[in-house]
Amino acid sequence: MTISAAVLGRPIAHSKSPLLHRAAFQALGLHGSEYASYDLGADELEAFLADHDQEVGFSLTMPLKEQLVELARAHGWDLDDTAGLTGVANTLVRSASSTAVANTDVQGIVRALAPGLTTCDTEYGDRATILGAGATAASALLACHELGITSIEFLVRNPDRARRVLELSQRLGITATTAPLRRIEPAAIVISTLPAEAVPELQWSPDFHSGVALDVAYAAESGFLRAAEAHGLIPVEGTVMLVEQAVAQSEMFIAAAESQNAEAELRNTETADGGDRRTRDSARRAAITVAMYRALEDAPGPVGD
Repeated sequence: MTISAAVLGRPIAHSKSPLLHRAAFQALGLHGSEYASYDLGADELEAFLADHDQEVGFSLTMPLKEQLVELARAHGWDLDDTAGLTGVANTLVRSASSTAVANTDVQGIVRALAPGLTTCDTEYGDRATILGAGATAASALLACHELGITSIEFLVRNPDRARRVLELSQRLGITATTAPLRRIEPAAIVISTLPAEAVPELQWSPDFHSGVALDVAYAAESGFLRAAEAHGLIPVEGTVMLVEQAVAQSEMFIAAAESQNAEAELRNTETADGGDRRTRDSARRAAITVAMYRALEDAPGPVGD
């Protein structure tokens, strides 16, 4: 089995996606598989996808994430809840029977935060704070929902721009409020979805005792995370989210490629009710994860999606 995939966006030269996915292919012995990169804007996406119909899948970054959801709805492609609810998507895969679109940033955030949540005080265990209210904040909101959060405060400069995440919070049954981008009150989860240069000097409540903080920006040095750690939170760098969302993408690429392979399809059907497939998938995820983290650690230069 071979896989042909690529990352799309503009700008794209900085992207680490080729590095990560090629490392996964190598670790799994998928020799002959290819992962390319293409620079294109939102107005070019539909024609590009039509012209490149042999690839199993694509990773998409800015400015294509919202456009992909619009195309999925227009063409009747399968739209995962992660993309349908947030209005953004970063993954397209083509299986034997369908085209599917998803937002693996949600799973990336969940996997980045989950290990540290076992240390949180139960008093604030159902609360989260999210800096920002844009597309990434919507992904962070959905991730918090999956992690059992029931109350979220969005710290924003302009409350009018928070309408989107407030409406989504209501749909999810989450109590949501907005506050100025000045002070962070105690919460189990604190996520900055802002560019590193846009995060101001913030006041942290002295009542913090534990929690997990994630900076989705891939800055080499995060003042936000330094401050979070000083107040007792476990800091999680954006590179963790980057890798974890890429792992989820890689699993989708492989599943789609297998569905196009008659032998793999038959083998999956035979083992679907047993433990063999779960064991295989677990071992595969572990191999992909190790390979991607190792590739990122060995790579020089700045990090980008």
